[in-house]
Amino acid sequence: MPTVDRIAMLVDELFARGVGSGAALSIGDAGREVERMFRGSTQRLPTSGTPVDAQTWFDVASLTKPLATVASAMVLVGEGRLDLDAPIHRWIPEAASTGTVRQLLGHAAGCAAHVEFFKRLRVGLHPDPRAELVAMAATEPATEPGATAVYSDLGYIMLGAIVERAAGEPLERAFGTLVAEPLGLGARYAGDLPISNAAATELDERTGTPAVVVGRVHDENAWYGGGVCGHAGLFARLDDVARFAAAIVDTATGHPRGRLRTDVVQRFLTESAAPGASWRLGWDTPSATPGVSHAGDRWPRTGSAGHLGFTGVSLWLDLPRRRWVTLLTNRVHPTRFGDSPEAIKTLRRGVNDAALELLDRA
Repeated sequence: MPTVDRIAMLVDELFARGVGSGAALSIGDAGREVERMFRGSTQRLPTSGTPVDAQTWFDVASLTKPLATVASAMVLVGEGRLDLDAPIHRWIPEAASTGTVRQLLGHAAGCAAHVEFFKRLRVGLHPDPRAELVAMAATEPATEPGATAVYSDLGYIMLGAIVERAAGEPLERAFGTLVAEPLGLGARYAGDLPISNAAATELDERTGTPAVVVGRVHDENAWYGGGVCGHAGLFARLDDVARFAAAIVDTATGHPRGRLRTDVVQRFLTESAAPGASWRLGWDTPSATPGVSHAGDRWPRTGSAGHLGFTGVSLWLDLPRRRWVTLLTNRVHPTRFGDSPEAIKTLRRGVNDAALELLDRA
């Protein structure tokens, strides 16, 4: 059976388990896309949606971190407008963490992993919910920085604010100016206006009555925090993520794209901020323990980096070979619970292993 057909079977098996409704896949080699696939529809409830295609938007959840926040920070560092060793207090004086910008990027600033701030933000009046969310994340108690890496949405909520202040404009505009426009990306934040032709996410009651979330950010802290955050909120089409992947692998190997600089990108992809951490500056690396990594067991353990998103998206890069695999799904549709977490891990591992088989046979 051809490899792409096997990948299609894996995706269909996910849908058959009642998890998600649509998927898009891009496989790149030597800096160019060599295979792509679209499967399923934009939603399964309350009615079947339209077929997923190149114009379908996905809520990329925590892929917002590398695509928007980290990439913007890369540009600012390269242009001398942001210092990795600057204390967080320089930009956010009220921050509880005594760490640095580098430690925030590497999830080593002592910040808590996740706090349900939305439970406070959804009650009462909030004239500036974005500022309130940043203030809550900044003042949440923190532990000693640099000791260990703990994946933290709170750290990236603060990083979004730091990018804004270093760039001198709101995060959505900073991302557009620094990253999206120079690289030709259409990716953007939904903010207050829903994005049409988006893959649905979860059945939710945030609007007062149960309804499927479509074209609005799934992450509750981002939703109640104004929709534009450093940790979540970005929407992208397959072309956007694939073009971004190509820009990163090209820049990392000496062919800079947009406003990115090779030395800065290499630094972000290789440095860590805590001893023994799998995390680099904004990027994860695959576990060496067999059966653990969402990247699968065939993905190289050296010269590689990647990131996951809660909604069911992922991006993995093989830098020396200028390869990538990005899988976009809406695995939280209609729910994040039940079989969904294990099903998406199984799919990601199977897709990445199959993609490597395809590339190695080419």
